[in-house]
Amino acid sequence: MINYNEISRKTVYNGKRVKVEEVRYKNGNMEIYREHVIPGDSVVILPITDDGYIIMIKEPRTAIDNIVFGLPAGQLEKDEEPEIGAKRELQEETGYIAGNIEVMRSFYPSCGYSSEKITIFLATNLKMGKRHLDDTEDIEVVKIKLESAKKMLDEGKISTASSTIALFHYFCYVKN
Repeated sequence: MINYNEISRKTVYNGKRVKVEEVRYKNGNMEIYREHVIPGDSVVILPITDDGYIIMIKEPRTAIDNIVFGLPAGQLEKDEEPEIGAKRELQEETGYIAGNIEVMRSFYPSCGYSSEKITIFLATNLKMGKRHLDDTEDIEVVKIKLESAKKMLDEGKISTASSTIALFHYFCYVKN
C-alpha cells in the first residue's frame, strides 16, 4: 500500500511564471525524491460564434520550436476566480467578450511533475470588443468552422493538450 509522508519541501527556483520545488517523502523505509513545477492554475476557452465558428489563435511556441493552432488560454492571476480569468484571457487574446461562459471540465495536464490545474470554459453569445495583448504575446486570431476544427483535430493540426481536450469534450459531450 502506498503511504505518503512528506519529509521536506523546498523552493529551488522562483521565476516570473513558474516555481520549482524539490520534495522528499517516505513510503515505509523508502525515501522518494520529486521535482515539481508550480506554475499556478490556468484556463482555456472554447469560444463559439452564433454562426458556428470557433475563435482560435495561432502563436509561436518556442518550447517546441513551432507555431501552433490553439484556443485562447492563460494563467490565472493571484487569487483570480477561473471564470473571471477566462473572460479576461478571451478578451485580451481575441477581443471577444462572452455573453455566456460556462465550465466544461477541469484537468491536470501533467500531475507527475506539475501542480497546474486547467479549467475549460465554453464561451458563447460573443460580441467583439478590443484586444489587450500582453507585451509577451504574439497572437493571430483565426475563425474556423466547427467542422474544419474537427478535421484539423483529427489530422493532428491542433496538438496542444488543453485545446485537444476542450475540443474532444465539446464534440463528444456538448455538441451531441
